[in-house]
Amino acid sequence: MGYTYSDWAANLKTRKSVGGCIFRLGYTNWNQELVTSRLVHWQAKSQSVVSLFTLEAEYIASSHATRESHWIQRILEEVATTMSINISKGLVLIGCDNQGAIMLIISGVVKQTSKHIDAKYHHVHNEQTKQSVNF
Repeated sequence: MGYTYSDWAANLKTRKSVGGCIFRLGYTNWNQELVTSRLVHWQAKSQSVVSLFTLEAEYIASSHATRESHWIQRILEEVATTMSINISKGLVLIGCDNQGAIMLIISGVVKQTSKHIDAKYHHVHNEQTKQSVNF
């Protein structure tokens, strides 16, 4: 389970947003009920572009979180293989607190106000469609 964060135009000098994400790894019992979870990854950094809207800053943070989730899954698979542990690769749930960004991720519909968002961030919609992540 992951969560995204964005502080729109936080840097007063450059007006770049700070985006970040955290991921928790959950452990379930035999009924698939969450027993406990541990923080396994945390990251925050200045975004490389100036976002014009909070939606864009959150969308970029969600894109970054999606890439990080794939990296974490590969690390976990590598560790599990090395230790001969059987893990199930499941859907990664990612929380985002911007409804506009979530709608853009789910629908992929680029409107006049969001068409300037760079294609490198739009992959998050493709990952949602492939069901490798869910927002």
